[in-house]
Amino acid sequence: RTEPSTQKTHVDLWNERYDELKAYKEKFGDCLVPERYEKNHRLGTWVRTQRKHYKLMRNGKISSMKSERIERLNSIGFAWTVK
Repeated sequence: RTEPSTQKTHVDLWNERYDELKAYKEKFGDCLVPERYEKNHRLGTWVRTQRKHYKLMRNGKISSMKSERIERLNSIGFAWTVK
């Protein structure tokens, strides 16, 4: 008999970062997480990755970005581009 895997899936990890982003927005009022956010390096990297995959998808390239994720990020005011 095999034990259930305790490893998190990509979906689990995406949902964790999304929840962290929602908490960040509650605290700071926006989704502009610095790339090198000291309190949560993974969140800053994740936000950058979402923007990168969105751009790839928009340009017709291979991307892990899905319409459901775009809708979820849009619903909390995610900034797809930054200056």
